[in-house]
Order: sequence, then structure tokens, then C-alpha cells
Amino acid sequence: MNMSVRFYRKILALCLIGAALAGCQQRRETRELAPPEVIVSHPTSKEVTDFLEFTGNTAALESVEIRARVKGWLQSVNFEPGARVKKGDLLFLIDPRMFQAQVDQFQAQLQGKKADLNLQDTNLRRAEQLLASASISQLQYDVQNAQEAVAKAQVGISEADLEKAKLDFDYTKVTAPIDGKVSRNFVDAGNLVGAGTETLLTKVVNTDSIYAYFNVSERDVLKLKKMTPPEDPESGKRSWKIEVYLSLSDETGFPHVGAIDFIEPELDPNTGTLQARAIFSNEKGLLLPGLFVRIRVPIEKREALLVPELAIGSAQAGMYLLVVNKDNVVEQRLVKTGQLDGALRVIEEGLKPDDWVIVNGIQRARPGGKVTPQKNSEQTTDSQLQKQMPSPTK
Repeated sequence: MNMSVRFYRKILALCLIGAALAGCQQRRETRELAPPEVIVSHPTSKEVTDFLEFTGNTAALESVEIRARVKGWLQSVNFEPGARVKKGDLLFLIDPRMFQAQVDQFQAQLQGKKADLNLQDTNLRRAEQLLASASISQLQYDVQNAQEAVAKAQVGISEADLEKAKLDFDYTKVTAPIDGKVSRNFVDAGNLVGAGTETLLTKVVNTDSIYAYFNVSERDVLKLKKMTPPEDPESGKRSWKIEVYLSLSDETGFPHVGAIDFIEPELDPNTGTLQARAIFSNEKGLLLPGLFVRIRVPIEKREALLVPELAIGSAQAGMYLLVVNKDNVVEQRLVKTGQLDGALRVIEEGLKPDDWVIVNGIQRARPGGKVTPQKNSEQTTDSQLQKQMPSPTK
């Protein structure tokens, strides 16, 4: 009898344990089937500006190589490397003594040639009088006339020699041809320059404004051409007003504003692109020649639907959004995306203004599954959503 009681007690205990385990399992399944909470919002409708974006390189407004134009010993360097200079400032001095001597020599020669010309002029006038009285022959007169012409030519040659000598003397003073910043001196004082080749002495660069050159594809060329102002019928010039924006590699957005001032008249047949140029003010000196830059050209304004960039997913079929339908079921919606506007991305196709898009808690949503949408907290972040959700029962 005692054995039977113990047997039934064991059976009862096993049944109680099984019931308890089944209850825990049922509660666990109930918790797992609870729809997760997500944040949803309608797409933002606003006016956006379509634009073309290119990559390019900057170049100086003016850049001049300063070279020695005469042969001589470099006497002095008259600037500090990197200093700002003005047009006409003395940069280098080549020993001028030999060139001054040449000027003096050719001046003396010119005086002698002019004196000889005066003599020949006097003789020619006398020959004219003698020929009129038949005191000399026509041949003698012709000889005197030729001598006067030779003397006049010799004066012209001497004047040209003197002019060249003066020009060479002026070249001993190497001056800045433009306003700008001067580079370092590539040759030190005491060296022979201009021997055989025109020695590079330094460079002067004007960066008060900066050019940006970029290549435009054949498709985008047609869009730019529609924005190009017509030529003035008299001057043939264009009044350029196409605004462009520039961004450096370490900048967000496009803070530098400029304008297109030149477009090549024909496409490069090898690349199928056309080169354009924009000019930007450089008052703060941030833009340097040779930089890699991004260029943005606004095209037109229009109304568009936008969603947060983080709400967009990527799959093999393309870009998609998770949308909650009227039954709170998640749908994966393939969309065509457009340009970025701050933290929002333009949606060109696949989305309607009244759709509810999951913008936070995306990792808790699955296509075809139900969710609990929170439609009144469009600005709630993922971290805030975690705080709002009830903690799981231990």
C-alpha cells in the first residue's frame, strides 16, 4: 500500500512540474509574439533644388614664372620668400655694369653715325646745286645720293642697337609682372644666370580669386547649355550668371560660392567631355591652386518627398524602405532614391505622401511581421525609443 502511495505521489509531482514548464513556455511564447514598437512618420514634402555635381581641380587666377632674360651674375635677391608683392616691385638684380657699358658704346656709335649722316646730307644738297649748273655728272650725283642713303641706314642700325642695349640693361632689374605672392628664390645671389637657357628664378601667383576646372559629361552638357546666357550681338561676350558651389575635401556642404565664367566651345572627342571653369573669391585665402574639389551646379527647384537617410536600406533588388500598412504589417517598398538634402534623401519613385515609413527601430521590424507603430514621435531617436519600451519580464 505504501508503495502505491509513493508511486501516485511521484506521478502527481511530475504532472505539476510539467504543467509549470508548459505555463512558462506559454508565457515566453506570449512575450516573443508581442509586436515590437517602432517610430513611424510620413515622408517630408518640401522644395528641393536639383543639381549637377562634379569633381575638379583649382588653379591660380594668374601664375607667372620669373626667368632671367639676359646672361649675367645675379647680384641680389630683393624679396622675402612667400611675401606679397605688387606689380613692378624689384625681385632680382643682375650685375648691370656690362650692360651699362654697352648702352654707352652704342650711344657713342649713334652720335658718330648721325654726324656722318649730316655730312652726307650737306654733300647731297651741294651735289644737287652742282648738277643743276652742270658742274658734275649725273653719275657723281647718284653716288652722293647713295652715300647719303647708306648713312641714313647706318643711323637706323645704330638706333636699333642702342634700343636693344637699353632693353638688356632694363632686364637686369627683374620685377614682378603681376600682384601676388612670390615663391622662394630658386637661384642664390652670386650664380651665373641666363647662360644658354632663361634660368627660372622664382614664381609669382595671384590667388585673390581661384579658378576651378571640371569636366562635364555629354549628358550634363545639354543641361548646362540651356542655362548658358546668350552672347551679346555686338561684343560677342556673355554675361555669366550660373552660380556654382565648391567644397574642399575636409568640408561638409558647399560653403564657397562662385560662378561659371567659361565653357569650352567643343567636346573632347577622346573623353566625350567638355571642360568648364568657375571662378571663386578667395578673400580668406582658404583656396589654393592644385586642390581637389567638388563642384555643385544648381539646375532647378521642385517639390519632392524626403525621408531620413538612415531609414533607407539596400538589398540585391535595390534600395528600399520599410512601410507600415493600415493593419500594422511591415512592407518592404522598393524605391528610387535621389539626391541628399542634409540628413534627408529625396525619394523619386515608390513612395506616397500618406505612407507611414519606419524611421527608428528599423532593426526590430521584419517584412510581413506586425509592429506597434508610434506615430506621434517623429523626432524620437533609437536611444530614446529603448527607454520608452517596457523592460522584459525576468
